[in-house]
Amino acid sequence: MSFRISVVPGYNSTVHEVLFLIAKYLFLVVGLAALIYWLRVPSGDKKRLVVFGLIAGIVAFGLVKLGAALYYDPRPFISHHLTPLFPHGADNGFPSDHTVLTAFIAVTMYSSSKKLGLALLVLSLLIGIARVVGHIHSPIDIIGSLVFAAIGGLAAFWLTPIVLHRFNQYKSKS
Repeated sequence: MSFRISVVPGYNSTVHEVLFLIAKYLFLVVGLAALIYWLRVPSGDKKRLVVFGLIAGIVAFGLVKLGAALYYDPRPFISHHLTPLFPHGADNGFPSDHTVLTAFIAVTMYSSSKKLGLALLVLSLLIGIARVVGHIHSPIDIIGSLVFAAIGGLAAFWLTPIVLHRFNQYKSKS
């Protein structure tokens, strides 16, 4: 990989490469860790995690669409005339899709494994920080993403038992 950037003055290209990998690709590690965890849990837990994840994801990404429609935050490399860590479209930066995706996965995993959920949340925060340092997002984009994922997780925490109970009632009548 070659980079023509100087995102963080005074840092060498190795730091930029690490920031680039975190900002652009670490979300794949989060998704893979969640998939491996899901494959290893008993089938009843799999169903609960899927329902929890669907509810959390629908709520979080619904809030993403609503938030993006209501609030426009130009990306820092546009508004502050900075060099971004990597080429990116000059669209609305609010909220960060990478951060909300990884935070919602972390919240979903937290519902089953506190240790894994917290570890994935740390990775989500690292992704957000790398995207801020790389001039792709503003801090408000990351904070908004974390809030949207948390609201999705709270909705799922409340709704998952109800959905599973109704599903089991329906299934027992069949």
